[in-house]
Amino acid sequence: MTILLGANAVGAVAGIAFALVGGVRPAALSESATPTAGERFYGWMYATRGVPLGVAALVAPLAWPGPAAALVLCAAAAAQIGDAVIGVATRKTTMIAGASLLTAIHAATAVATA
Repeated sequence: MTILLGANAVGAVAGIAFALVGGVRPAALSESATPTAGERFYGWMYATRGVPLGVAALVAPLAWPGPAAALVLCAAAAAQIGDAVIGVATRKTTMIAGASLLTAIHAATAVATA
């Protein structure tokens, strides 16, 4: 259980970091030479979802183990499924792998803490 909580914490912090990078430097994630206004807009939209959800996924299993934590972690896993699907659509293998791994970690932690 401790290893799973640790993996969840590391994954949540990584998700927060990528969300912040998406907001502050969208070209780093989109691989564009110069980000467009749309990329900057969607980068900030991603950050406004990713940071609070990442913080919740980090804190919930430690602060409120049980159904509340499981619900938060299921929401985080669902968001990661969406990110993996976007990775498939854009053929970004690192996005597919990272989001799929975080989906599995969040889901396993949800089951373990419920």
